[in-house]
Amino acid sequence: MKFVKASLYLSIALAISACGEQVSVESHLENAKSYLNENKVNESIIELKNAIRADTKNAEARFLLGQIYLSLGDGLAAVKELERAQSLKYPDNKVLPLLARAYILTDSDSDVIALSTAAKGLAAEERSQYLAYQTLAALRSEQPDLAKQSVELAQSIAQQSLYSMLASAYLQLSENKYDEVKTLISRILTIEAKQVDALMLQGQVAMVTEEYQLAVDSFKQYMELQPRFSMVELLLANALLKAGHDEEAEQHADAILAKVNNQPFANYIKAMVRFQAKDFDKASEHAEAALSADFNQFNLKLVAGASAFYLKNWQQSYHHLSAIVKYLPNDHQARRMLAVTQLELGLIDEISATIGDFDGNDEVNSQFLSSLSYKLLELGATTEAKKLLAQNGQNSSKNAAHNARQGILKLMMNDPSGIENLQDAVKLNPELIEAELAIAFSALQRGDIAKANAIAEKWQKQYPDKASSFNLLASIAIKEGKYDKAEQALKKSLSLEQDNFFALTEQLRIARKQENIPLSKQRADYLITIAPTNNKVLRQYFGVYRNEMALAKLTAAYELDKTDINKAILLSEAMVSLGQLKQAESILVSIADTAKLPKRYWQLLLLTYKKQKNFEKIRPTLEKWLKENPYHIEAVVLLTDFYASQRNYERALTVIKRGLDNHKDNLVLQLVQMQLLLNNKQISPAKSLYKIIENKNINDALKQGLLGRIYLLEEDYVQALPKLTVFYQTYPSSQNAIYLAGAHLGNKDNAKAVKVLEHYLTIDANNNRIETMLAGIYLENDSDKAIAVYDDVVKKQPKNVVAHNNLAWLYLEQDNISKALEHAEKALELAPQIANIVDTYAKVLLGSGDKRAALQYASKASEIAKGKDVDIQLNYVEALIANNRINEAKDLLAKVATATDEQKNKKSKLLAQL
Repeated sequence: MKFVKASLYLSIALAISACGEQVSVESHLENAKSYLNENKVNESIIELKNAIRADTKNAEARFLLGQIYLSLGDGLAAVKELERAQSLKYPDNKVLPLLARAYILTDSDSDVIALSTAAKGLAAEERSQYLAYQTLAALRSEQPDLAKQSVELAQSIAQQSLYSMLASAYLQLSENKYDEVKTLISRILTIEAKQVDALMLQGQVAMVTEEYQLAVDSFKQYMELQPRFSMVELLLANALLKAGHDEEAEQHADAILAKVNNQPFANYIKAMVRFQAKDFDKASEHAEAALSADFNQFNLKLVAGASAFYLKNWQQSYHHLSAIVKYLPNDHQARRMLAVTQLELGLIDEISATIGDFDGNDEVNSQFLSSLSYKLLELGATTEAKKLLAQNGQNSSKNAAHNARQGILKLMMNDPSGIENLQDAVKLNPELIEAELAIAFSALQRGDIAKANAIAEKWQKQYPDKASSFNLLASIAIKEGKYDKAEQALKKSLSLEQDNFFALTEQLRIARKQENIPLSKQRADYLITIAPTNNKVLRQYFGVYRNEMALAKLTAAYELDKTDINKAILLSEAMVSLGQLKQAESILVSIADTAKLPKRYWQLLLLTYKKQKNFEKIRPTLEKWLKENPYHIEAVVLLTDFYASQRNYERALTVIKRGLDNHKDNLVLQLVQMQLLLNNKQISPAKSLYKIIENKNINDALKQGLLGRIYLLEEDYVQALPKLTVFYQTYPSSQNAIYLAGAHLGNKDNAKAVKVLEHYLTIDANNNRIETMLAGIYLENDSDKAIAVYDDVVKKQPKNVVAHNNLAWLYLEQDNISKALEHAEKALELAPQIANIVDTYAKVLLGSGDKRAALQYASKASEIAKGKDVDIQLNYVEALIANNRINEAKDLLAKVATATDEQKNKKSKLLAQL
């Protein structure tokens, strides 16, 4: 009975409780509706949440809460509540249109379309509303047919309804019919001014048609109506940016990034605004953040590349700009940036493609191309510089400054047609003194004094009050060696323009040319007081004094500006001249990481290593020089020469080929390559290269010499001889004498070979290579001459192993044992592991009567030669016989396979002795 009683109490308690909760849910709903009428959204949300807490299955509370979230633009929260309301059987007529829009806000297009079956039962107005969202979902999911069906159905249900017009507007936008879309939006907003979907569409269309202020206004209204739709703030920020409201756009971007610090679109806005403000650090930072999130907009890459360019981050600039260059207009500023970036990175071959379509007649482009040509010329990329110069001057210009730039650059490239450009510049603008000055100094350089004088006289008439005409006159007088006349002109120049630099430095130059030391010092002292940090003055000052006091001046100037590469080089040069090699090396090494170091830097560093005999540092330095400045021909030639001197011809050829990649058709490099191919006996590629070189404008004797060497390698001595003869007669060097003598020897004409070598010794009596070769020929039929020459060689070259060895044999043949022994011992001391040297020593010992020692060294020679040298083996047998080791001699002799008649004769004699 107690159990039953307890159950009864419990049932009553539950009933009372349920009744209380029901009252509470209804109360919350009423309160929520009341708050909504008063536009108290937050209070309404609280009441509805309380209602749901009291009754989780209350469909109306779920619907109302979802409706509020949707009105705020909170798509995710709206979807959650409206889906729950739908599952709790809340009327589809109310839920479905709102749920479809919630799906639109969350980009759930497939979910919108999935509602289509259920939507068929909706009333006309609600179905029309759903169909508008189905149209948009179909278009976004690339289902145009479904979108058209939706629009047609919406219009058939209610043609002039707000949502049928919205559906039609979406479809018209997909077909780029902007005017029709604008008309429909206008009609919708006339019906309902705050229709949020129409406002969003209006903003998007305005962005496409570049009506940015309208887009700003539309997105602002939308944001006020749906403040929780975060995407609209990004759209607004972008519209503000496009409309030129950078500060306001940045405020919205900052607000977004405060919530989501890696939001790519907000980072894009920040990057664009910061770039406009020239805050390139921040622009680069935000651009990189957006790009790292795969926000690969063209404008963003442009800003990232340009920001990196201004920050001199060349690798980053190249990475971004090279990716978009093909989309840039021909004369876009970013193309210039990329070209400079490629220059900085040493990607010279890419520059032409980057600016290949520049209009050289445009003044801005012309100046840029000239500047770039000059930079390429500085690097040594002459071929590329000439390409740009040609592009810059495709048509005759009517711009004097353009012609002047062209002319000066051409003269720098040793192109005499530059004079014509300068003359055109002067015709176009007679006041363009720089052009006429260049003409005058070019004439001076060519020795055309009359031309330079004519310009100077013209200037004196036209510009009697300008120092420049007298400076030119002084330069002409110095060229002619008329120093008094030059002094007078410079005094006049200084009276017109006090302390003008050109006149003062020219005065010092005159004093130095005349070796007037007191006057040179006086003028140098004055110059250093008025320009103590000028590099030209410092160089002249040190040139006059060349002592520690002058070095101190250079050091002081360098300490004031250690970033000045020229000062560092100048100070290092001075230190080297005073023998302070370690100090010079230290300064040069301290700037080793500076980009684009000039040739003089590398030449000076190599000089310090050579003078200190730090030969192990030379190859790495040459390699680094070539890597950092691949267009410096000097680096190519020096590194090639280094490997060639080590007889590493393959490596040398690799270096020269790399040089030719950067300097196509460079004659100097082609000639070096030819020498390497010939030295390495690569006949076929040498013949191919000769076909190119023979068409070049070079000395005919040189061409004949190259072809003669090819014939020499091919052992075609008949054709080689006349060409090598001309080569030697024109260029009588020791090497050319050896080539010609070699051809005579190959042609079995030893007498003529001797004649060539003897002739060269009249030019250079101390050339050991020639003497050694000559003695080698004498060996065959004139022992006395051979001995005389070899004796002379060993006096000059005490460590010449070949000469000592051959003298030992020659003296042994003359039975001069003491002399033979002297030279054999010296040869053995110098090369104890060379089989032939040891064999000679053994032979001389045998001749001296020291049979046991002879056998010892004959055995050693055989061991070194591994028993493969027939002559050494026969000498070994001879030593064995002399020591009565007959059986060993017989066994060894039986194994010897002779080849020459001389070897066969000797073997027969040894057999006879046995």
